[in-house]
Amino acid sequence: MFFQLKNITKQYRHSNGTVINALSDVSVTIEKGQFVTVTGHSGSGKSTLLFILGGLLRPSSGGIFFNGQALHNVSDSTFSEFRKKNIGYVMQNFSLVPYLTAEENVMVSVSLLQKDKKPQKETARELLTTVGLSDRMQHYPKELSAGQQQRVAIARALANNPTVILADEPTGNLDPSLASEILALLKELNEKKGITIIMVTHSPEAAKYGNVKIHLKDGCLINNN
Repeated sequence: MFFQLKNITKQYRHSNGTVINALSDVSVTIEKGQFVTVTGHSGSGKSTLLFILGGLLRPSSGGIFFNGQALHNVSDSTFSEFRKKNIGYVMQNFSLVPYLTAEENVMVSVSLLQKDKKPQKETARELLTTVGLSDRMQHYPKELSAGQQQRVAIARALANNPTVILADEPTGNLDPSLASEILALLKELNEKKGITIIMVTHSPEAAKYGNVKIHLKDGCLINNN
């Protein structure tokens, strides 16, 4: 057991008093080194599930466990420390700082872990080389293709040497050929570095990359295999 969600429910209350279940009694076990894809229509609870796994949202009820340690009842600071040590995030909209180079964008994340500027730069360069951007380190986001920008975002997600990458529609802004490149990179990180990938996607093609597939409908778990 690596990650385990037990009977997770997440509720939102509208201003008119209506209660909506974004997730309803969802139980999932994820083993270390798996590539997990989470699919479902818009509003099915995919991103909510991902954010709960990363501690960005708290469940209304149910338990979250990581290597047997309960996370659902820990303090915000403890959960923050867990994220810092274990989680890397890759989102659909790259979220790069436009006035920083690729190297500097990665250094922002590295600086949270290393105080000395020289090691920060060395680490950023190593990470950009890992994602195939050794010749684009001094380029600004506007000088990079969408696929290259997502590679920078992935390099940034690797800054803390995570055990898990949570990816929310990482190919949503990419054309099919660039999407395939990014998915191949994530698969390589999964297979060669042993990083567990948990990826939300609308794309049936992207979902094929997973060796474990979770499907949600209206906040309920329909399939987990």
